[in-house]
Formats: sequence, C-alpha cells, structure tokens
Amino acid sequence: MTRNIYLGKRVKDTGKKGLDNLREVRDICEAILNDYKRGRIPYAKAMRRLVFLRTTVIKRSEKLVGKKRKAYAIVRRYEERLRKIRR
Repeated sequence: MTRNIYLGKRVKDTGKKGLDNLREVRDICEAILNDYKRGRIPYAKAMRRLVFLRTTVIKRSEKLVGKKRKAYAIVRRYEERLRKIRR
C-alpha cells in the first residue's frame, strides 16, 4: 500500500492522486518559493520542504531515469534559487 504525500494545498492535483507529472513538481516548488518570498514560511522550512520533496517523493534509492531524473533536477534548481534569494 502506497500513501500519497501532499506538500501543499494550493497546487492543483492533475491526473492521478499524488505526483504523477513534472508540472506538479514544478508547481509545488514554485509555491514553496513564493511562500518564502511572501514571508509565510522561513528559509529553513522552505528548504526542508524542497529537500523532503526531493528525497521522499523522488526516492534516491530508485534508479533516476526519465521523469524521475527530470523531477530531481527541477527540485535541485529550485533549491539553488532559494539559496540565491536568501543571499
């Protein structure tokens, strides 16, 4: 039995339940970044959410091929953007 993990309420779920396409990954990352920019969450919480998305939803133990590799790269880019915004 797999459980669905949701990181936010503002990102619309498209397709199947949970993350099943790259647009959802990008939208969640964008929502986390926007929450930080607007002061809704501190930097540490924003970074924890991105790391959680990268490590839990896109499991590193699985082989990173195709969509998983692209999703992993998307989250890493948003982590870097968050670091740059903080400086």
